[in-house]
Amino acid sequence: MDPCHGVSPLFNKSEVSRPTQTAITLLLPFQRYRLRFSHRLLDSLGGVSRFILRALADGLTLERIAEVVALSHTVLLQQMAFLAQHHFVAMARDDGDAAPVVTLLERGGRMVAVERRLREGDHLVWLDAFTLDRKAVHMLATTDPECLVRIPPGETKLDGKAVVRLPSRAHPYYLFDDANRLHRLLSQDKLATLLGYFWRDAESLIAEEIDNMDYVLSTEMTNEPEYHPVTVEAAELFDISEGSGPEKRAALPPLLVPVLGMKVEFSRVEGFPWPVVVPPARTSYMELVTHRSLSHFVPDGLTEPPAHDVAVAPAAIGANLPEIDETVVPPGLSATFSAIRTFARRDIDHLALTIRMHERADAMLISFNQPRSAAEPSCA
Repeated sequence: MDPCHGVSPLFNKSEVSRPTQTAITLLLPFQRYRLRFSHRLLDSLGGVSRFILRALADGLTLERIAEVVALSHTVLLQQMAFLAQHHFVAMARDDGDAAPVVTLLERGGRMVAVERRLREGDHLVWLDAFTLDRKAVHMLATTDPECLVRIPPGETKLDGKAVVRLPSRAHPYYLFDDANRLHRLLSQDKLATLLGYFWRDAESLIAEEIDNMDYVLSTEMTNEPEYHPVTVEAAELFDISEGSGPEKRAALPPLLVPVLGMKVEFSRVEGFPWPVVVPPARTSYMELVTHRSLSHFVPDGLTEPPAHDVAVAPAAIGANLPEIDETVVPPGLSATFSAIRTFARRDIDHLALTIRMHERADAMLISFNQPRSAAEPSCA
């Protein structure tokens, strides 16, 4: 560029390009657990009582039950009286028949149905490992564990899409911590929703027995996080985040967005015969995810992201220049261009992220900030 001839752009706009990055996959780390449901009333019954209820449900007579359990007639009648007292069975004596007629009542039938469901075994659930506030809880359940992914630490692509990996919290919770978090999350209606996911076609049974239902959380063998992938457009990643402030207590790790700072410094060309006004140096900033201009950005000196505790958005760097505002250099001036790489620290909007998390059709998610429109998450 000849500083003595006319006006020249600093960049050639014939070479501009749009970002090559169209979709980004957010990888949200979850920890795997086992969940075992229980029924307080059923647990209070002895093994013999539960067997008798199952036997009656299967159509066995009192005489046949007596043969199987090998109890004396007196003890068996006492057991039946106990079950009748608690409205699990009804006993009636026919004239001339010494043995009472025992009928399984609706309540006893429900106990049998619940026990059969409980015998299906434990279920896999996942609790979030990325939120920074104990009250911020996400629990994921799925019958297809393959919908969660494991990805090597250095991998930057998943199914051809760039990834933003939210870090696992620096200090993992112990089992009792996560059990308390889950207890805070699973109010009665959400526990019913979770039961309904695993116990298909048992809505009426769950509604009748939800007051007696309980659960126990236990650890799985693996300590490696598994990731819940959420795909967003590159522009949306920027849209669901906002400027980070020290006064805010964020529930999510901060997001670092790569930024290019472009500084132009002007000087008078030596030997130019006319007086010229040398404008002050100016710096413009552009985030490198979608190539938007940042008009009020103030850099904090961060040139390399920390190794832990932050999520880093990938830069979209193509073969050609993006659309960058022209810099006009008047005659008699020369311009020096310099560039710095830095980061903008932003907070991800937790509710916006939660809404996107709930759009997965192959998993059920229960969240502490679950919007009403997602009160019944879609299930596989």
